[in-house]
Amino acid sequence: MESLIIKACLNGIRGRDVAAGVPWNPREVADEAKRCADAGASIVHFHARTTDGGISYDPNWYAEADRLIREETDLILNHTTVRTADVPIESVLLSLSETPDPVDMIALNPGYLVLHLQRPGAARKTLVIPNSYADIQAILQVCAQRGIAIEPTALDTGFLSGVAMLVEDGLLATPRYILLEFGGAFGDGFQIMPGNERSYRYLTECTQEVFPEALWMAHGIEDSVFCIARLAIEDGAHVRVGFEDCATLEDGRVARSNADFVQWAVEHGRANGRAPASASEARTTLIS
Repeated sequence: MESLIIKACLNGIRGRDVAAGVPWNPREVADEAKRCADAGASIVHFHARTTDGGISYDPNWYAEADRLIREETDLILNHTTVRTADVPIESVLLSLSETPDPVDMIALNPGYLVLHLQRPGAARKTLVIPNSYADIQAILQVCAQRGIAIEPTALDTGFLSGVAMLVEDGLLATPRYILLEFGGAFGDGFQIMPGNERSYRYLTECTQEVFPEALWMAHGIEDSVFCIARLAIEDGAHVRVGFEDCATLEDGRVARSNADFVQWAVEHGRANGRAPASASEARTTLIS
């Protein structure tokens, strides 16, 4: 069977008011990572969180989570470089440079992301996730020094053009794969491509045009998660699933664990003649 690489995104900024199983501390993240590995994931992506669920960039948090996961699995570990506008780039750089052992891979946005978020009963709030050219240069320099692999992301064709720019400027090697990220629906306030088949087809065709040798991994958020995952599985591409992107399973039940989403991907992969890739296979395909 053809291999399917499954990445589990363990927490993001998801709150426990929506899903009680979202892991926040390093021990919880490591336990979730082990469950996902057992279910068929080969990569785990996670964000440092504070004790009350806030956003953290603490290198000690990452060091502890990495150590615990590596003690029990051979998963590829994938950290974030996302930060809010009030957080200096130095906080991200420290989270990458100050861990005893470097993380395997980081996700890199090649530009700014703007989200107009809505909460029940409240006005929309604008969230800006910055990444200037100088910020990107600094991130890539630390990663080059520590041997950290880069996962470039494309949330629309503008981001894909940003990846191409970094390659042309010599800051980034021609990518072996790209993470294609989709939103929910038109009007949801996310300034990224909506998670439907037309958007998926267009962005994947553009990716193939710009980087004909590159693989891609795709994911949606909230209601588009399962639509995008199905398209990627059927296309021979790879998938990301987990609490960062959605709290509920396809039948509407709140997931108990990220492993529930991984199991869904495994089942749908097998139905399309694809078996979950081992972490070793994923390393060979995406990194080494």
